[in-house]
Amino acid sequence: MSTRTRGLVLGYDGSPESDEAARWAAGTALLRGEPILALVVVEPMDSPRSHGWPESRWSEIEQRAADTLAAAGATDVTVERHAGKPVHTLLDAARDASMLVLGSRGHSRVGEVVIGSVSQKTARHARCPVVVVRQRNSASAHRIVVGTDDSEPSRRALDFACGEAGVTGQQVVMIRTWKPITVPVDKHGDAPPAMVSTLLDEEEALAKSVAEQRGRFPELDIEGEFITSAAGQALVDASYTATMVVVGSRGRAALTETVLGSVSHKVLHDAQCPVAVVH
Repeated sequence: MSTRTRGLVLGYDGSPESDEAARWAAGTALLRGEPILALVVVEPMDSPRSHGWPESRWSEIEQRAADTLAAAGATDVTVERHAGKPVHTLLDAARDASMLVLGSRGHSRVGEVVIGSVSQKTARHARCPVVVVRQRNSASAHRIVVGTDDSEPSRRALDFACGEAGVTGQQVVMIRTWKPITVPVDKHGDAPPAMVSTLLDEEEALAKSVAEQRGRFPELDIEGEFITSAAGQALVDASYTATMVVVGSRGRAALTETVLGSVSHKVLHDAQCPVAVVH
């Protein structure tokens, strides 16, 4: 394993999606002044009769990783090839990394592996933030969207978003959502007082959080948006005009979950820009 303890780790397999991830990683590493370790993982064959790619193909992938990163402006790059299961190998390499960067899809021995495999599993177990690079819907977007709900993972997600904004100069938009299971109304069409009170409490909580972050990061442009819809869908909708969506691995409604939270799971699947999952 590499002796590097900081910097970005990039999972690379030669797919177009991993090329996109490499370009994103190169730009981010330059802004942060960090090195990149590009990792090409060779998964052992499950059967002695299985035939993997020839050595020349793996060498080609390594060279493509180096060329793609260099063309994107990265200068401090190491490309390594490791044998092992992709998820475990990436997690081990990124144990002390500033972030792990992956494409939204990749290759396997039988073709493409959808996002539900490597990306979801690494986002579930990584100790560092995991950025899954998805193509941006808006080329002119200049805001980082972060989901916030007062849970500890969402606070760390917010810190990560503000850190990224600090080096990119982008706006941070804190999104808080609330959606009642049902919306009972009286004969006049009015919601019950308890529901109105909860709504006001949620809006007040967001305003307090925004004020706190502005106090911590006075140099940043920080705004809040309160949305009355399901959190996952609200963040997916916001991703259409964002450069990145940042989510905690779990929220306050899933504090006892051992798997990736439902909100981050949906955002990883459906967002229209890169997604960072922060533990």
